[in-house]
Amino acid sequence: MDLSKPLIKWSSKAISIFFLVLGLIALTVGCYLGFFKGNGYVETTATIESIDPIETAADEEQNYEVTVRYTVDGTEYTAKLGEYKPSFAVGQEVKIKYDPAHPEKIVSASKTFAFILIAVGAVVVAVVVFVFVKNGKQKKKYAGMKDTVAFEPSNPGSTERKLYFVTDLGTAKGTCRIEDENRRVLYEAVSRKYSLVADSEMEFVDRVKDRRTTHYIGKVATSSSSTIWVIDNHSTFTVDGRDVWKILHENGITIKTGLKGVFWNYTILRDGVEIAYAENTGKYVHEEDEEKHGVLSKTPAQGFYRIRTTEQNCDAIFLTLFAIGRTDMAFYH
Repeated sequence: MDLSKPLIKWSSKAISIFFLVLGLIALTVGCYLGFFKGNGYVETTATIESIDPIETAADEEQNYEVTVRYTVDGTEYTAKLGEYKPSFAVGQEVKIKYDPAHPEKIVSASKTFAFILIAVGAVVVAVVVFVFVKNGKQKKKYAGMKDTVAFEPSNPGSTERKLYFVTDLGTAKGTCRIEDENRRVLYEAVSRKYSLVADSEMEFVDRVKDRRTTHYIGKVATSSSSTIWVIDNHSTFTVDGRDVWKILHENGITIKTGLKGVFWNYTILRDGVEIAYAENTGKYVHEEDEEKHGVLSKTPAQGFYRIRTTEQNCDAIFLTLFAIGRTDMAFYH
């Protein structure tokens, strides 16, 4: 397992550019349909003469070809409308525009679809621009931050203790904590400012040492390697603008992954020395809760772990399990 080689192929910047292009295309097409297509054409009223189904594949939505009849200077024409609405019916009157030089050429006079494209495109472009501005400000903030996550030296005790990683990663804010057997919180991440489009602000709190640090947590990004195996998918997120797996690697963290039944387990090593063993559990992570809920607790839940360790400092263990749980990683290459 090599934490130094992330397989990210779609960065948040690339995704933003992709949506920016889509938004601009929607705006361009909408403006063309709404303001330029049929420019110079003359509006008139036509009658729907027929609505004929178009042959489509079995898994595709059925569409229809609409033929309209209209009169220009006493001459009657029929033409394909190039538009279909479920509300259309044979004999219904609709507004069209025709080319005065070639009356057989028509377009629909309706601009509803064009305005929808313009509205959607404008919203997408506005959101992407906002994200670029927001992320630009955060990058300036990160520029002056180096080695923002530096774990304390390992401090193994003489006896093994059991800890519990509990999360609400299923919610938008994604806070989590490490508790002891008495449910006393030892270490936690508390959401301070959540953002849908930019990095969210979280406070990491060491309750034992009464120490607090603020970090900016990015959104989870997932991509695949060039191979066909699903196992090569890679998920990550950023901490203060840097890949969380790179941060763990730079702090000497490696992970050995195993599987016991349907539950994953993780041996966490620092500089080659085991500092903790964590087992994925159901959402009832404490043994007494698991026993109380019986079969309901036998389904693996993302972000819930039972930990065995002699390590007294929780920071390295916490961020490792936070990374695994948040990205739902079983393997990392």
